Amino acid sequence: LSMKIVLSLIICSALAGECKPPFDHKDLFEDWSSCMYHGYNDSLQLLTVMGDDYINANKIFIKFTCKEIPDRTT
Repeated sequence: LSMKIVLSLIICSALAGECKPPFDHKDLFEDWSSCMYHGYNDSLQLLTVMGDDYINANKIFIKFTCKEIPDRTT
């Protein structure tokens, strides 16, 4: 049984002390490093879209996880 890797991003506010529900990346990854690179890149893109004012006002931080799941296509 081969595995794929799913990336889940979680946007959190240190000010509110809470995180939004995780959302999964639309693509599955073949290996761990691809998921890691996308996790960091996507986090940076999200922060850029949010902007400094919003990030500072809400003390935003982003967590992400990479998780192996069974490949259903094989």
